[in-house]
Amino acid sequence: GVISTLGSLVSLYSMTVLSVYRAKGARSMDKPRESLTKRNKTAILLCIGAIYIVAAVISFIPLAPYFESYFVHSIKYDNNPLFVGILDKEHLSLVIEAYYGRM
Repeated sequence: GVISTLGSLVSLYSMTVLSVYRAKGARSMDKPRESLTKRNKTAILLCIGAIYIVAAVISFIPLAPYFESYFVHSIKYDNNPLFVGILDKEHLSLVIEAYYGRM
């Protein structure tokens, strides 16, 4: 899932940046340059790096232990209707404690 998300986000962000760059260029109607300056090359590399860093951070956030309960869709126990709709460990422990008494 992480690799797929990373690839999709890099593609999405790259297309967005290129579209904004193209729209800015079309709006200014500048003459095309023959060569890239050192400043432009640095800006391009920083932009590419920023795209990859942002995409990687967003892709790997769901794997962090701190966000474990936030990104879990449900906890499944076969043939046990007691736990339907329990989305995180805290609620699960509260339900078990309420059902079975003091733990």
